[in-house]
Amino acid sequence: MAFTKEVTILGDDITYEINPTLKKYALTDVGFVKNNAGTYVMQRALKPDKGLENSVKLKVAINGSVDGFKMKVVNASGNTNINIFKSNNQSDLVELLRYYLDELVSREIIKIK
Repeated sequence: MAFTKEVTILGDDITYEINPTLKKYALTDVGFVKNNAGTYVMQRALKPDKGLENSVKLKVAINGSVDGFKMKVVNASGNTNINIFKSNNQSDLVELLRYYLDELVSREIIKIK
């Protein structure tokens, strides 16, 4: 999947876009880690009681030039997109997802389109 300026998480009705005024130092302030490819990556467990390795998680990646990003909810192994919006018993996951995304919006990393 290529980096884009706008992203909608599978099943969600809100589209997010990368903030055009984003600075690289702001990413490390909120927990992004730069990988060997120069991409900034943040992962957050949506079931914190299971730990990051065993939980459904929010995964956000921003390219090194901070003008494109990817964002998805994935299974514990990180290789399958999951739609947490299709089932009513996932409300805790949706609530925590919204919390993490609201934090990124308030820190001006992304914004709602």
